[in-house]
Amino acid sequence: MSTKNLSDLLDSMLDDSALERAAEEVRRAEELERQRQEAALRAKREEPAATPTLDDIAQLTGLIEADLRQVLGAAAPDDLLVVLATADDTLQRRILRNMSEESVGWLRENLVHMDHVSDHERDQARAKVLKAANKLLAAGEIGLPEAEAVGAATPPDPERKKLRELLVDLVTIANQSTPAALTELAESAGEPLLRQGLARIVDGAEPDELKKELATLRGELERRYARRLEWMGEALIAIRDGESAEAFDARVFREE
Repeated sequence: MSTKNLSDLLDSMLDDSALERAAEEVRRAEELERQRQEAALRAKREEPAATPTLDDIAQLTGLIEADLRQVLGAAAPDDLLVVLATADDTLQRRILRNMSEESVGWLRENLVHMDHVSDHERDQARAKVLKAANKLLAAGEIGLPEAEAVGAATPPDPERKKLRELLVDLVTIANQSTPAALTELAESAGEPLLRQGLARIVDGAEPDELKKELATLRGELERRYARRLEWMGEALIAIRDGESAEAFDARVFREE
């Protein structure tokens, strides 16, 4: 190898080394930025959130029935009596519908002994009941009331509330997460539609393509669940008619 060739080779190697160092510096900077973003996201998630509270007795109507029963069980009977005596018709009906027959009897017996309720007595009783509710809320034993249901005669649907909270949390986390975290979220999602949809989003599926795939998956899930409902219905008919388990099994499952 000539001196000239050796010199050119050395220059080339030095150039390649410089490029590799520059690329490594870029990779290191990108990794540091990724770590910084993830640290900021973790810090944001770990920030103590302001504890929500119930501050109006009417908000009790926004609780699902199971949560309302917990509040009523934690409140003092005397306070509930005052709250009932001064509540509107909707709250009265919601409370009474979620009390035991024994408790309703006690209220009826003691209501006849109640004279005029002052504003102070009313406010004090309401504050005590709300305090019991907020204690349960802070402990995570009940959920927040549904704003749309406050003042309504019909209580919130617990399944809708649960799914709504899940989906809102999902969108919040996805907006704040890296692709890697979104992949982890997709793998942990219990619902097939959510799991597969998130996985396709991570893969970079186009909007139209994603909508088409989700529509297909939704149709498959609906057909599958419709079949399950059909089997359940046949089981109920078998129970009503006194059909034997063997005959039911052969009629519904073995003949398919």
